[in-house]
Amino acid sequence: MSSTVAETIAKLHEALRSYIEATYHISHPRLVQLRRDLLDLKATISQEPFFESTPRYVKAARYRDIAGLDREIVELLESVSADGAKPKLVYDPPYSHQAQALKSALALGRSMVVMTGTGSGKTESFLLPILGKLAREAARPGSAFGGTPTVRALVLYPMNALVNDQLARIRTLFGDARIAGFFKANAGRPARFARYTSRTLYPGVRTDKKDQTRLKPIGDYYVSKLSDPTAKDLVAALKEKGKWPAKPDLERWYGRHGTRWRNATGAFQRAVMLADDPELFTRHEVHAAPPDVLVTNYSMLGVHADAPVGAPGV
Repeated sequence: MSSTVAETIAKLHEALRSYIEATYHISHPRLVQLRRDLLDLKATISQEPFFESTPRYVKAARYRDIAGLDREIVELLESVSADGAKPKLVYDPPYSHQAQALKSALALGRSMVVMTGTGSGKTESFLLPILGKLAREAARPGSAFGGTPTVRALVLYPMNALVNDQLARIRTLFGDARIAGFFKANAGRPARFARYTSRTLYPGVRTDKKDQTRLKPIGDYYVSKLSDPTAKDLVAALKEKGKWPAKPDLERWYGRHGTRWRNATGAFQRAVMLADDPELFTRHEVHAAPPDVLVTNYSMLGVHADAPVGAPGV
């Protein structure tokens, strides 16, 4: 039988009291009793439990009913949220603050600040408007989206830990075959993103000698698993959780073992962005073709702001 809340708190209190008594041993019976009486007083080593309830987040209109959303944006969101969609990336209808964010950014062209609780879908409140703006540009006839690589959205976090956490969500969204297929059909290429922090390989001028050592972990950890039959389930789980690079052909991108990093003309031929890559995985890929969505932190932004034009190594 499960313990009640009061019973659980009592057990925790008793465990902590026993630890203190055992760690700080005294032998005089009177002192032992006085200490126990003190430890059992309210607020000495434990408090009465407090419960805080949070309101349920209200769902709003379906995507197709949000006034002012472009048809292509609605169709794109519905393709990854419909019943039976595998995997389902977003939900239809969204929460009211998510719907309001979509309407404010895409229909009204307004800036916004989202303030809501933990687990309420704040990430979707800015990722979906970003996705929608990119989809609108890609679907526009004569748009520069297909042929002009540039940073169209900058996602800033204060710490690497937050960047890494949100990178998984961005991978599952922009790396999804349906999302990539929409952009390829309309603009000839997927929407691209990149994490650009101190963990992004690697700083400095690129050389084939550096590639052999600095990019080796990619081959040792990721690429090696693609040819390992026992790692098939692990790879699938990593992809599902957004812990795997969003590159459809990672093995081809990295290059076969023993292949030279440069071709006969001196150009790099390994770890170079492929046409169908949604994610740019190295700093040099980002330098060569800036991604549509750049995820970074304040420190990296400051480094670039202070660097002289054309400075290598940042």
